[in-house]
Amino acid sequence: MNEEEKQAYLERYKKAKEKGVPFFPDVVFKDSLVIIVIFLLLVALAYFIGAPLEEQADPADTSYTPRPEWYFLFLFQLLKYFPGQLEVIGVVVIPTAVIVLLFALPFIDRSAKRHYLSRPFISIIAGIMVIGVIFLTVQSIMEAPPPAEAAVGDEIAALYTQNCAGCHGPIIDIPDATNLHEIIAEGGHFEMPAWSADLTTDEIDALAGFILSPGGSELFSQECIECHEAAELVASDPVELKNSLELGPGYPGHAEVDIPDWTESLNREQRITLLNFLVAPDGRRLFVTNCSSCHGRAVGFDGEAEEIKQIISDGGLHLEMPPWQEKLEQADIDMLARYVMDPQSEPEAAEAFELLCSRCHGERIPASTDFATAQEIIATGGSHETMPVWGDVLTSEQLDALVNYTLESASGAPLVAGQDLYTENCADCHGGLGEGGHNPARPDDIIAPISTGEYLKTRDDFTLRNIIAQGQPNFGMSPFGSAFGGPLDDDEIDALVTYIRSWQNDPPVDLPPEVSAETLVLSGFEIYSEICAQCHGPTGAGDVGPSLRDASFRNSSS
Repeated sequence: MNEEEKQAYLERYKKAKEKGVPFFPDVVFKDSLVIIVIFLLLVALAYFIGAPLEEQADPADTSYTPRPEWYFLFLFQLLKYFPGQLEVIGVVVIPTAVIVLLFALPFIDRSAKRHYLSRPFISIIAGIMVIGVIFLTVQSIMEAPPPAEAAVGDEIAALYTQNCAGCHGPIIDIPDATNLHEIIAEGGHFEMPAWSADLTTDEIDALAGFILSPGGSELFSQECIECHEAAELVASDPVELKNSLELGPGYPGHAEVDIPDWTESLNREQRITLLNFLVAPDGRRLFVTNCSSCHGRAVGFDGEAEEIKQIISDGGLHLEMPPWQEKLEQADIDMLARYVMDPQSEPEAAEAFELLCSRCHGERIPASTDFATAQEIIATGGSHETMPVWGDVLTSEQLDALVNYTLESASGAPLVAGQDLYTENCADCHGGLGEGGHNPARPDDIIAPISTGEYLKTRDDFTLRNIIAQGQPNFGMSPFGSAFGGPLDDDEIDALVTYIRSWQNDPPVDLPPEVSAETLVLSGFEIYSEICAQCHGPTGAGDVGPSLRDASFRNSSS
């Protein structure tokens, strides 16, 4: 305003002031009266209606959804539009700009006019702000979420927290060569209870996996817990677990489930960490899961434990394949190249592969889809496959377990040999894990499991050795010892006993199989041909069992 307008304004202000009422005591009295009335009104509301206070905060109540007071709703709604790293805009930038605008208002709007229509710029800004606050408040009320249901978290982490963390804290340092499953199950050290009374075998396996691979437990809760419980998968077939992760949506069990392709969403280290959590620290399981795809059943190695441990830990291109073009004819190289492309097309190359390549490749035949590439690799040799750096992925206990099993398998130790012998001679009747089932020699009979903790604790090695060697003809089991006409020598029987005994620390079966026995209607000839002839011969002259035609046998038997 100019000087003339300013003088006119001061004159009007002076005349209005002369006609007004004094601030004290008139204005002060009115203000005090209004304050007392409002105070009494608030007291009455608090007494008769009460303040809407909620229950005392309960951290264990997962169904409670906290909300701010109504006059702060617009601020919290504003934050929804600035997620992640943009949050600073809604928290700092915009509120600071509004406060600065309020401080600057006397300097921005210096007009003497008081009607809002006479001050369009400031009125529009104020209107936008009021409308924005009202809009955000209404949106916040309309978008109010229902009380949150209890979310499924990491069940095994919760199991550890409930049962172990009170004494051991968040992390346990496990010494080398520790049988973690046995310690958890049996307790006994430092007044630790035997958890086998409260936890199932699968839960103990899951706890062992969590202690040794907590990152795997976290990945399990992120990727798998919506469909699976950890106890359902731990210590199950490692090959199937690995296939389910590698194939993802293509795995048969995932056909009707919307799941991600884990080869893209998880890197190799994360997939290995998840597998290590599920398979627990058993050397055989770790080898099958992580090594068998390249090395087959065993690795050809005759060095010391520290050497193989260093190789496994460091990974990388640790093997140099010789350039076979210096030792083989071109025709032989071409034959091997065709063999790795399709083993069935070159059966005569199997012997050459066994002689030249199996020491490093084991039973696994490298796959190739391009003849020229396979031909070049075989001819020039060199380091053409990279082994993962297992030292970055496995815990120290898992690494030791893997090293021990690798050395055992390389030397043909009894445990490894026994596994092969069991598969060849026993699995058809007793099942792949000793779970039992239908008795093929006695159709109405069920073979009880031989891999339960109860069975193995009540039978010493001498008893198991005699059962295998002499058989149990009354139950349809033929003798397997060479001294009794069977195919196995003493060393092979010892290897079988070693393998069966290895189940005792972690029995794969708890109860007998639930199978229904079928009653078969057979003639006497059919019964003899199907059941008896395998031991007594087709004409009863005897074979593994005694002769039924012998006069002394007939005279002594009713």
